Amino acid sequence: MFQIPDFFVDVPTFDEAWDTMTRFGRGDCLEGMNAMNRVWEEYIASDDQDDDEFFSNWCYEMNAFNVVFEGMGKLFGEVK
Repeated sequence: MFQIPDFFVDVPTFDEAWDTMTRFGRGDCLEGMNAMNRVWEEYIASDDQDDDEFFSNWCYEMNAFNVVFEGMGKLFGEVK
């Protein structure tokens, strides 16, 4: 899960989050989740980091990721 600054937290419903991740993955929710992880990894690896700009650009996808991750985690037990 992503640690999102409070200012950028906007928790969607599970259905809204699923739809967001599915669109981000071009029809595949798991690919959307993986794509969001890649976006984050590219950001943290870059020398040009502006947290406010990053979270402003990706807040919907990051919030959706967290909701889907938490919701799906219930199927597999608690993630540690």
